[in-house]
Amino acid sequence: MPLSLRYFIVIIVLLSTFLPESNAQRRRKPKIWEGFSVTGRAGANYFYGDLVDDGRTNISLGFTAEKELTTFLSARASIMGGMMSGTQHAYSGGVSDPNSVYAYFDNIYTEFNVGATFKPLNILVGYFKQRSFNPYVIGQVGMIYYSASEYYGAGSGNPDGSKWRDKSGISPSFSGGFGLSYWINSQWSVNLEAVGTLPLSDELDAHSEWTNGAGEIIKTDANDFYYTTSIGITFLIDDSRWKNEPKYNRKAYLKTRSQYKSSSKRNLKSINRKRRKRR
Repeated sequence: MPLSLRYFIVIIVLLSTFLPESNAQRRRKPKIWEGFSVTGRAGANYFYGDLVDDGRTNISLGFTAEKELTTFLSARASIMGGMMSGTQHAYSGGVSDPNSVYAYFDNIYTEFNVGATFKPLNILVGYFKQRSFNPYVIGQVGMIYYSASEYYGAGSGNPDGSKWRDKSGISPSFSGGFGLSYWINSQWSVNLEAVGTLPLSDELDAHSEWTNGAGEIIKTDANDFYYTTSIGITFLIDDSRWKNEPKYNRKAYLKTRSQYKSSSKRNLKSINRKRRKRR
């Protein structure tokens, strides 16, 4: 066999050995969906502003998308929306009268936030995907759109329910809070969050000023505030590339094995039921 042909065969064999390995390494590179999860949220907002002697609680709904950046830090984006409301009592001699309403408001809002989630236990005691309870800290910046209407109450001296004014707009906001997640299985988890939000606006209740008996315009305290508590159900689209700390390998194995066993039993029961129906 000619020497050149021998060299050619050797090169082909070497390439066939190295190329599959290179392709496997490329397949192991991070993908956009690795560590990516989506969460549907439902809860309530609690408004603190000028017109909230009563009725400060309303419903909020939304969803969150999150991606693991490191073993303890994740990027997140969220959209929440719902209604806000509040009622202010009439005052006589500086004393509030709970049976007389001075004014009230309602507001439809939508907020969009981007930020990060920090999980301290993953640093303090080690990264463990199957940890049953995992607390975390939330920090966000965003924008809020509001469309609010203010109405006179019977105690204002104006017709009850007549509209006072409308206010709408978009305001920057800052928010932060805490959360606690509960691991169900390798794809599903449940979490509880409490997040406080500070918009850079005093018009979420449409009430930033009022006129006294002498006709003077009085400015109210600056900036409204609200916080939202919600429960969420999270679906993990694809597992992250991070590995459990070695000390948790046994715990992770036992936990996931019991999960797969119970899943297999359910599937077997379902198959047996179908077979009995066919008979």
